[in-house]
Amino acid sequence: MTEVAVPVDRSAVDADSYEPFIVDDEAVGEVHWIRRSDIGGNGLTVGLWRAEPMEFAYPFTEDETIHVLEGRVEITLTAGSTIVLEPGDIASFAKGTDSTWKIVTAFKKLFVSIG
Repeated sequence: MTEVAVPVDRSAVDADSYEPFIVDDEAVGEVHWIRRSDIGGNGLTVGLWRAEPMEFAYPFTEDETIHVLEGRVEITLTAGSTIVLEPGDIASFAKGTDSTWKIVTAFKKLFVSIG
């Protein structure tokens, strides 16, 4: 049997390990990058994102799945529907989806995106 060494990425999260998350040249919350790599020509990104109450437009530039860890968000899609997410909720969004996020209470999510 052949063993293959698999690299392991280790990350620790503390208050100083976050940086501004930029959307359309504007800081929108903060992000802690867990993994950023290229898989078969598609970027794979994993991170923690947090924000205080605010509202902003967010275009999904990649397929993205989120798991809400803290807080509450109302996400309005351009089609008109609004999705409310709270701790424990998981949601997936397709690349090209336009949305407006209203962070109702201090919010934190784990996200995985590819595209």
